[in-house]
Amino acid sequence: MKRISTLLAAGLCLLSLAFLASGCSKQAPQAVQRQEVLIGTNLSLTGPGEAYCRSTEQGVELARDILNEQGGLLGKEVNLVTVDNHGKADDAAMAVQQLSTRHVSAIIGPNMTACAAAVMQPAEALRIPVVSPACTDPDITVDAKSRQVYQYMFRATFIDPYQARAMGEYAMENLHVTRSAVLYNGESSYSKGLAEFYRSTIEARGGTVTAFVDLADHDGNLAAALDAVRQDPGQAVYVPLYDKKAREVIVLARSSGMTTPLLGADGWNGPALAKNVDPAYLTNLVYTDHYANDVHEKTAETFAERYYEKYGEWPDSYAALGYDSLMMIAEAIRRGNSDKPQQIAQELAKTIDFTGATGHIILDSNHDAIKAVFILTFWEGEPALLEKQPAVNIQ
Repeated sequence: MKRISTLLAAGLCLLSLAFLASGCSKQAPQAVQRQEVLIGTNLSLTGPGEAYCRSTEQGVELARDILNEQGGLLGKEVNLVTVDNHGKADDAAMAVQQLSTRHVSAIIGPNMTACAAAVMQPAEALRIPVVSPACTDPDITVDAKSRQVYQYMFRATFIDPYQARAMGEYAMENLHVTRSAVLYNGESSYSKGLAEFYRSTIEARGGTVTAFVDLADHDGNLAAALDAVRQDPGQAVYVPLYDKKAREVIVLARSSGMTTPLLGADGWNGPALAKNVDPAYLTNLVYTDHYANDVHEKTAETFAERYYEKYGEWPDSYAALGYDSLMMIAEAIRRGNSDKPQQIAQELAKTIDFTGATGHIILDSNHDAIKAVFILTFWEGEPALLEKQPAVNIQ
């Protein structure tokens, strides 16, 4: 019995060794070499911000098409993985997780402040570079408390202090405004931030803010808020609201006989205003934006023509920012000769000479875009360029 047990044990041992030997003779499985570069998009395609996020997505799609016409990146086809965050912060954070499992090289979006803020920690933890095309809040690339720069958060747009300063300076220097009112929405960090930055600009240059009216103090009643502004509107009223609310203010002000110039920010979305507001009301309006269809620069003109060919309409600034976001990522991939997320992040931080549809872009040490600000008005019911203010580093 003992002999049988010994023989059995020896046999099992030999079998195990044979199994191990056969296993060791095989090469270790190698990582699958992807034949495509995957880029994720994390935008609100249904829900709040849907209109301008769809424009952004279309701009990204056009950039993908052009890159593939040029042979792709690193000899690989560029493909998109799209996740709809519905304009919700929780969904935006979850989208980063979902896109990570798809092994994307980088993520474009979100645009909206709350959604962009929600992806900062997941992006850092998963080490995936995120480029926000249109979020202008200063605190999505830098920790608000520690002022530490997030290594994986970037943007293709200027920040709110930048555009508010541009509008304040334009109002004082070109419109000769010395007294100005402000009508804003205190429940929106975007609107409140712009209002405060604009007020600081006016006052720092010796001007006076005659009224600083918060819609929230009037329970969102536009008529009541506008009446408060009318008490002393100064020579212009700054209205940093998103397009729908801005549209309501413009229509209400002009239909009630108020002719005071109204000034706005990128949230006005000029093409959307042009489509939805009677041209008779589009008078004495000036706003800041990222792009203008009538700017005569080769990259911008080519982008606009290709966009029109693909979609049958002229692009807005959000489409241009989406386009630039992917092209900026593509340049980082080429520069680093790698589609690995960590390498892309390192190269994005070195962006100093990128020219896109929205113009020349330098990313500063906070990963914010230093670029020109477009000052627009409306002419015959369509957005029209008044001035392109040169890039200034306000750090």
